[in-house]
Amino acid sequence: MEQLQHPLEFVHKFNLYKLSGLLIEDDDLQSIARVYGVSLAELAKVDESFQRNIAELAGRLPSAKNAPADPPVSILAIGDSITSDRESYVKILNRYWQDDPTRRILDSAVSGDTTTDLIKRFYSTVLNRDFHWAVLFIGTNDSLQLDDEMRISVLSLDEYMRNIRFISETLIEKGKTLIQVTIPPADNVPLQSYFPDGNYLYTDKHVGQVNDFIRDWAKAKGYQVADLARAVREQSADVLEPDGLHLNGRGQLILSKLLLELLP
Repeated sequence: MEQLQHPLEFVHKFNLYKLSGLLIEDDDLQSIARVYGVSLAELAKVDESFQRNIAELAGRLPSAKNAPADPPVSILAIGDSITSDRESYVKILNRYWQDDPTRRILDSAVSGDTTTDLIKRFYSTVLNRDFHWAVLFIGTNDSLQLDDEMRISVLSLDEYMRNIRFISETLIEKGKTLIQVTIPPADNVPLQSYFPDGNYLYTDKHVGQVNDFIRDWAKAKGYQVADLARAVREQSADVLEPDGLHLNGRGQLILSKLLLELLP
């Protein structure tokens, strides 16, 4: 456990083993435990807690479900740690559809990814998968800014827009049906407390510009948007984890409901 930079719950929740590049299945807890240097029993206890939460959240989705998809549909979730989360919308919807063999979401997200990172692995972990629909939810890490006089972002808005144009156009050209998710706000006070050495923050201006682009570009290209940012603004309750960055269960449930309205 001493080798982990963050508590095991955080490391496992966001599947940080993926950063090693090892080809380990999501449910191979024994191999994942070896990567983290913890016992299988210790990891399984953490995982069981996540599974209970997922079951509870899935139970809060609409009881009336769509008829089986004909033909069956597979959906690829593309993104960063908000998607590569063992309590994310991917897990919630797969649990919701556990008795429906005609619908399945595949997780190809990697924690920490920017759109540039995604492009680096685009052919190896996205286009080599068999899927019909894609949910593209990325931009939070791109929008991170240094908390100094320069306020430089990890990627400029122009770079982000260039990357999203490439990713979305390529998916559409390959015959995939695309949904893009707007990025939620971050809370800088808990964020800077949780990651004190990072010296970074998010600004409403930059996040707003990213989301305006997502909406405008999707409209221009004719694909759908799950407007999480707008749905979050309408909430009075907190939708973020204690780190001020990731979606909590309430936030992931909001996104799950938005996607259910758009997915087949």
